[in-house]
This record gives sequence, structure tokens and C-alpha cells, in this order.
Amino acid sequence: MIGGLINRLTGKKSLSKTRKWSKDEADYILLCGTHTGGTEIKAKSFFKGLLAEGKRVFMDELDNYSTYENATHLIVFTATYGAGGPPINATYFEDLIEDIEPKSPLKFSVVAFGSTSFPDFCQFGIDVDSWLNSVSGFERFLPLVKINEQSSSDLRSWLSLWNRSTDMNVQLELKSVSNKLSKVENFTILENPELNVDDTALIKLRPSNAPEFRSGDLLSVISHEGEKPRMYSIARVGDEILLSVKKHDNGICSSYLCTLNKGDTIQATLEHNKTFHFAENAPSVWLIGNGTGIAPYLGMIEENKDASINLIWGGRTESSFDLYKPYIDKAIDKGSMNGFELALSREGKKQYVQDILDEQSDKVATALDSGGVFMLCGSMAMQNSVLEVLDKITNEKLQKSISTFQNNGQLLKDCY
Repeated sequence: MIGGLINRLTGKKSLSKTRKWSKDEADYILLCGTHTGGTEIKAKSFFKGLLAEGKRVFMDELDNYSTYENATHLIVFTATYGAGGPPINATYFEDLIEDIEPKSPLKFSVVAFGSTSFPDFCQFGIDVDSWLNSVSGFERFLPLVKINEQSSSDLRSWLSLWNRSTDMNVQLELKSVSNKLSKVENFTILENPELNVDDTALIKLRPSNAPEFRSGDLLSVISHEGEKPRMYSIARVGDEILLSVKKHDNGICSSYLCTLNKGDTIQATLEHNKTFHFAENAPSVWLIGNGTGIAPYLGMIEENKDASINLIWGGRTESSFDLYKPYIDKAIDKGSMNGFELALSREGKKQYVQDILDEQSDKVATALDSGGVFMLCGSMAMQNSVLEVLDKITNEKLQKSISTFQNNGQLLKDCY
């Protein structure tokens, strides 16, 4: 096909050597668009991770898109080249998906790689996601994610969402942005109250030893022998751990955690998450999250000494927040934070966190311009919506893109 011809003309090595299953045998089709090879390395790592999970997967170039007899999922890893254009092996992809209709519906997920130092950050990946969403035969499985500078942290967030959504435990060989402790530890349940109106629990645990950890680090929980571990963002309150868990009907680990009693022990591993710790020297910190993404913030507000803290949390109803309110009220009484605002999707104005940010655009712009840090924790959909609003605000008010502030370390993310 065209992609193979380009490879022969340019001397670029084909991705075909990574094939194990044929294109018509595979359930998962992984297509890669790469120019310098960095994105291909990440794609191959994901390919190997799927194989290790026992999945039938076929990997190829975007320009070799074809029909697939048994495929159910299409995953795209692609870079952007030049001023928002396609990499060398993806120049015909738009035409191909318009001309070749899938034999059966394909669920698609796009992972875009780029650099915020360029104005057209991940533009080709954005285009691919838009094309697939508009062509018949494709159904979005996961929201588009944009990876800055091959960030292992950004990719780990997407991988966490993939694993949760597919009940897999795909592992990637990534550059270390976190350091796992050397062994599994025992953790004792200190509190595990009844589920709230959203089937969510706020669980307090104590580690058997006294490992070094901070709010924003991750707890990888082993629910049963042989089961896949699940990772949760945690708060540190004193020497104890808080994690917020939403119980899902088919969630093995969430059901396990939510039914534990005081005094029970679990096995888990702590993982340092250095890219999502409280910004100690910032003049102001905006804590933005939804659902269980509030968990690490409950510990971060205790760390605060001088920063002005603003919390914006998104949930369904005001009673959804009752689980966390005692910790927030205590911090306000101590003077550790200014206050909080709730974005409730089922009550009152029926809004989301990005709506509140949009309403406070002048305040947001002033905070960023003066060195304030914005932290995002929660769903990937929330992250994407918030980033769109922040980018609009910074462009209109400060004549700069949000990428400028991300490069300055003023935008920290841990979404899934």
C-alpha cells in the first residue's frame, strides 16, 4: 500500500516486524503515526503490553489502514509534524477512512503526541480524533488525550483510564517519573463508613511501616491473589492515608475496598508521583477536581503554609460533598484555605467545574499571570474541558496559550 511505498522510498523501517496476529485475526488494531520514532517506541510498548495481557493485537502504520475481519477496537498513537500536519506515514489516513468502511463497528481511542512549545500542539491527533468521530462505523471509546514532550506522566494517566475501562492491567516500559517502593506493604483499615449517595467511600488506612509518601502519591491495591492491582491517588493526613473509592457494580477492587471493615488489612504498594505534589512556593494554588479526584487535595490543604488555596469540585449534588466537607471546614477554620465552590450537575445551576472557571476568567488570568498553580485531578473528560477553558482565558486575557503556563510548571495533572 501507499505507506509501504513511502517507507521504501524514504528508507524508513516498517512497523510490520511488530506483528504477531494478522490484521484479520486481531481484536485490537493499533495504528501509529510517527516521524522521528519517539511515538513508535511508545506504541510498541503498548503493543507488547496488550500481548502480555493475552490479547490478539495487530500493529501497523496509519497509512496502511485497511479492513479488519474481527477487530473491535482501533487505537491510534500519532505525532504531529510541522505546522499541525501528519507525520510521514500518516499522510493518506484521512482519505483512507473515508473510502474504507469498517466491516463491523470499531471503538476508537486516540493518543496524540506533541510539544506545547509549538502553537499547533497535537493538531494532527486532534484531526484524527475528529475524523474518526464523524465517519460512520466508528464509536468513541475513550476521550482524546494529548501527551506533551513524550510525558510518561501524561501517558500513565491515559493508561490508567484504558485499564479501568477494559478491566486490563497493561504495563508500559516508561521513563521513571515515579519510584515504586521495593515491596508490598500491609495497610490497616481505620475507618470505612457507609457509602454516600453516589456509592462512594472515603477510606482511612495506616501503613504497617512508615514509608515516605505525600499527598498526590499513588496506592496500588491488590484486592485478591491473582487479581490485577488498581491504583488510587491518595491524601496524607498525619501518618495516615485517605483514599476515595467509588463502588462500581462490576468493579472487583472497588467492591473489595468498600466492603472492608475497621481492623481489616489489605496489601498494596505505594508509588511516588513526583509530578503531582503540592506546589509549596506558589502564591496561589487552584485545586480543581471532580468525583473521587478530590482525595489528594484533602491532604494537600494540610500541607499549606502560605499559599492562597481555591478549591473547585464537581459532583452530582450538594450531599455528594458531605463525605469530604469535614476536612474542608477544618482547613478553612485553620486558615489553610480560602473557601470552596461546588459545580453540581444535578442541582441548582447544573454546571461543571469548567463553567465556574469561565465565570471567573479575570480571577483565573490574574492568578496565572502572578505565578499561581492550577492542579487537576479527576476524570479525563473533565481535564480536557478544563484545559479548553483555560486556554481560551489565557489567549483572550493574557495573549498566551495555556501551554506557556504548563511549561512554567503552573499546570499539574493527574487524571484518568
